[in-house]
Amino acid sequence: VKMASIVNGAWTPPQGYSQALSKGLANVHFRVAKANMSETMGEDEAVQWLRSAAQRGNADAQYNLGRCHDEGRGVERNAAEAVQWYNCAAKQAHPQAICTLGYCYAKGDGVRKDETTAFELFKRASQMLLPDAQYNLAVCYAKGRGTGRDPLRALEMYTKAADAGHIPATCNLAMAYENGEGVKGDKKKALALFEEAWEKGKSELAQYRLARCYYLGIGTPKNAAKAAAVMGKTVWEIGRQFEPA
Repeated sequence: VKMASIVNGAWTPPQGYSQALSKGLANVHFRVAKANMSETMGEDEAVQWLRSAAQRGNADAQYNLGRCHDEGRGVERNAAEAVQWYNCAAKQAHPQAICTLGYCYAKGDGVRKDETTAFELFKRASQMLLPDAQYNLAVCYAKGRGTGRDPLRALEMYTKAADAGHIPATCNLAMAYENGEGVKGDKKKALALFEEAWEKGKSELAQYRLARCYYLGIGTPKNAAKAAAVMGKTVWEIGRQFEPA
């Protein structure tokens, strides 16, 4: 560690000390903001601390301040300002900020819609092993958004995200196996993935698709009662939902 030196009788900090101190203060401000944000009251004050930390260059604070502006927490919702803070954090290689910025470009929220830029941002964040980014990148490949349609790459990205416990990715991977998109169709594999997604995440999509498998006999013998148990509805209601009119 470089020691402080004496110049003209006055102590001067070693090179980099001021930057380290500023970063330390930013971290403190971010921790205070995070603690306050967890309370029902105090979001306004938390945003002030976040802003202080963000202005000092704390990437987590920049990202979270962007979320506050995005969701209208402690401030009026301002999508354009949210994008500015996401961009600041993204420049510091903050994975969630990069992915969220990609989502903004994909939807045209706070910035002009640009699916190509969204794709590149999702790709960058997915290389950082962020499951949300891997999922969004898979959607780009599956739907041909911002890039050419590529079911094989979509399957690869869905698999990576699903392996990390990403429930929507698990559902989409199951549908790929059910429909034979980018992979040889495998109804039993699809059923197993829908069951996994429902057991771990209780998502509505997993619930619906699993009940559909039970009712229509996809990857398993038909079992209307089991389908009804999953959906929490009567067999008659399930029949109306899954049988052609």
